[in-house]
Amino acid sequence: MLAVRPVLDIRSAKVEVELTNRCNLRCGMCPMDRMGRPQGDMPWWLVEKAAAELAAAGARVSWLHEMGEPLLYPRLAEAIELFPGCSISTNAMLLDEERARELLATSLRRIRLCIDTVNPQVYPRLRRGGDFDRVAANIRTFLDLSRGRPIRVEIQRLISLATSSETVRDIEEFFSLYRHPQARVIEKTCEGLDTARATEFHEAYHGCFQGYPFRYFVVLSDGTVTHCCYDYDGAQAIGDLKRSTVQEILASDVPRRFLAAFQARDFATLPRCGECMRAATAGGAVTSRVMQLGHRLDRVLPIKRIARRIINR
Repeated sequence: MLAVRPVLDIRSAKVEVELTNRCNLRCGMCPMDRMGRPQGDMPWWLVEKAAAELAAAGARVSWLHEMGEPLLYPRLAEAIELFPGCSISTNAMLLDEERARELLATSLRRIRLCIDTVNPQVYPRLRRGGDFDRVAANIRTFLDLSRGRPIRVEIQRLISLATSSETVRDIEEFFSLYRHPQARVIEKTCEGLDTARATEFHEAYHGCFQGYPFRYFVVLSDGTVTHCCYDYDGAQAIGDLKRSTVQEILASDVPRRFLAAFQARDFATLPRCGECMRAATAGGAVTSRVMQLGHRLDRVLPIKRIARRIINR
């Protein structure tokens, strides 16, 4: 008999562990100020529990990040060693030479440096509380120190209404990336985690950006586990790693109940999904189906990269 694929397949899911949800910035497109859960760090015993149980389940942790700034976590270097092949995403404000050398001494596979723009007038609108010159200097230092190291350095360009006049080439030239083969520019579409409505940074959108609501397994800093990377408040929790094991969470009936609710468009049960599906027009429904198709095609063709060059959300 053919095995029935689980609703949430941990072996193919994108797994994230949020070491902290504290942050030193208040970015314009981020709902930090509206986050209802208390701010704090994941206790070390829970980090070790997550690492052991996720490895036993055959999962690979992609990111030590959800909300928050990972460089604020005091035992970040130790945590990296518990999750082979993991990546971190940082606003680079705290990435001075000492922290850069500390990270480069670990097994960190990838680091994403989120400057978003090389326009010093636009930067404060996006990265509120950040210092453009300091971040640019930190990135340049990291590029120099990481040259020749087995790490992939990604410099993030945010595709938003505020940055529509900029290009990948602008960032490549600003940081002289021709000198740094370990680095490249990645483009990230700007979607507000808290609203699907139009804002000063993005247009209105509709539909599940993952194409399927169970592509993620996200362990938040308080142990809450959610199935969506947009669920910054843990409103659609599928378990609690402080009280259950990874296998118990996966084997529970919650993912199946949530899938049935998603198919029935029961957004009283799934309020986070309801926000992304808010603009349920005929055009929006078509967009949602196109996104699902795009996710499938992206496995063999660079659909996302091409789409990000022509769509500004």
